[in-house]
Amino acid sequence: MERAIIYCAKTGLEATDHFVPELLEKYCKDNGYEIVAMLSEPASTEGVSFPMKYAFIGLNMEEDVNTIITLSKDMIGATDETVIDTLGKLSEYDIYVEDINGELEECYEMMHKEPVQESDIRGLVLDTVSMFYHNIRDGR
Repeated sequence: MERAIIYCAKTGLEATDHFVPELLEKYCKDNGYEIVAMLSEPASTEGVSFPMKYAFIGLNMEEDVNTIITLSKDMIGATDETVIDTLGKLSEYDIYVEDINGELEECYEMMHKEPVQESDIRGLVLDTVSMFYHNIRDGR
């Protein structure tokens, strides 16, 4: 059984702050995760705070936890750039973040995508321009 940390942001709304942890606990149970800790902090537009990232890393080292379960990628950061930066830093410690909506998969794909080489771009542009002029000559 994989060990996981549940992470959620507190909104100050009683119903939400009660419902979200329950939802995350159910997700963990349904997906075979052993919950090692449930961590929360006040909601922020910046996403996960530095002290919370430090807590994740500490639990990873002390409790052999390598998965963080959260509600959505918005809990990690406000922009894709911030989310990818946070995921990258945590992955240096073999920590994987999983959201119950599946939004983070795209961010992980973007992280591991091969950078486009300048020569590839140049070839693509030349092919496109060539096709454009070919179509003009053929009257399309």
